[in-house]
Amino acid sequence: MKKSSIVAAELLDGIAFLLWLYGSSLALIRHGIELSLWLMTLAVVFSFSVRVFPLLGIRWLRLEKMGCRFGQLVAIILQVVSWGTFAYAMFLRLGRNMNLFFTLVTLTTLLWASWLLIFIYSRHACHPQKSDDTLKEMTQTKLFVNEKREDS
Repeated sequence: MKKSSIVAAELLDGIAFLLWLYGSSLALIRHGIELSLWLMTLAVVFSFSVRVFPLLGIRWLRLEKMGCRFGQLVAIILQVVSWGTFAYAMFLRLGRNMNLFFTLVTLTTLLWASWLLIFIYSRHACHPQKSDDTLKEMTQTKLFVNEKREDS
């Protein structure tokens, strides 16, 4: 079977997304209460930290170069756009424009989900397959050994 290769940065991205989902759902259900704003802001700070800290030298958050670089670039662009829509939504919440605030929170959720899916897909599904599949190797070895026995 193939080994799981999820790294700390991807795990933190997933946790930040779950935190965002909880905060945004709370904001939409409870009409933008303060707790939801704090949860959404915390999720964006986690997400931002995962992208910026490796540039500042924190090694355990670095991602090895693998997969489709174009997909990762698209994901990062979508991530920055989602941060921008969140910032604008918070500005609108401050001005009590709730209808547009709810629309932008929903748009940010869709952007966040799309960049996360594109990012994970471009890192794991697009990279060339390694020969980590032990079951496949064992099956091929058994077939080879059985063919040798039949030939003898």
